[in-house]
Amino acid sequence: MSFWEDFTKMFKKGVTVVAKKTDEYTKIGKIKVDIIGIKRDIDKQFTQLGGKVYQLIAEENDTKIASNEDVKEIVNKVKELSGNLADKKEELERVREEYGESDDDIQDVAAEEIEDEPKG
Repeated sequence: MSFWEDFTKMFKKGVTVVAKKTDEYTKIGKIKVDIIGIKRDIDKQFTQLGGKVYQLIAEENDTKIASNEDVKEIVNKVKELSGNLADKKEELERVREEYGESDDDIQDVAAEEIEDEPKG
């Protein structure tokens, strides 16, 4: 083979690898953004729950908080969001396995946020 043929072959291989990695990182990045969004929604629900519980205890002296419909709705929403979060984490692992990557191979500043449990 000539130099030019070798160079062309190597260049095509490089472009293929770059395209694959770009696709991989795009998928992983989108999933991580989804995870962070779900965590933010969970935190918002916990904030609403805390405000409602405070109101029921402090202002209305209601000791039957668990039976309150607003509280039940917020608790159910938090459970739903927690399920969504678990699904996204599983999806992230599937994408990483698909591309043969591990947590050590992909470094980013938000990784520790994804592993943390929601506040509350």
